[in-house]
Amino acid sequence: MLLKNVATISVTVFATVATLGQAAKSDISSVVAAGTVNGDIYRNAYFGVNITAPSAKFTAPSLVNVEGRRARLANIVYDSPEGAKNYTIGLLADSLENYPKGMSTSVYVRSVRHQLEREGLLQERDEFPITISGMSFIGAVLKVPEKPNFGYRRGIYATFLNGYVVSLEVQARDEEQITKMLSSAVKIAPKQNP
Repeated sequence: MLLKNVATISVTVFATVATLGQAAKSDISSVVAAGTVNGDIYRNAYFGVNITAPSAKFTAPSLVNVEGRRARLANIVYDSPEGAKNYTIGLLADSLENYPKGMSTSVYVRSVRHQLEREGLLQERDEFPITISGMSFIGAVLKVPEKPNFGYRRGIYATFLNGYVVSLEVQARDEEQITKMLSSAVKIAPKQNP
């Protein structure tokens, strides 16, 4: 009987340790800790994301909300002597636990777009599918008005990866520059995490 109880306790402890290990991997703090900046490159090992931005200023992480299970993993700003070449790239992670099961990336991007429209941005392009570094994303583009007949564009792109909504927010003069940044700066080789 004692041997049976010890075996049951051992299995329970092992299962608890294994479960705790899995929870720690998906905890937003662990996701944030998986990100590093080295020179002109931000890397996040949890998602397999690399963002390269020569001569830009990197802030990683720039916002972490542990209770809300979300974080702005990186904020990248490039200020060019030629203002028309300025851009920003943000990488965000938001736990899928924060949303209803079965929510699509289109619904997520649409809700973000609607929130930004309430804040004064102007819809420029509805949700659309786009491939970034070989992965399927849903995107939307808004105009950020600064003066009459002048402003810049803000693209929002999201995919589901390893239990999170992973979003890229790119701001630049026009959608062509945003598309160029997405194709040249962002590389994703997702790792399979529990």
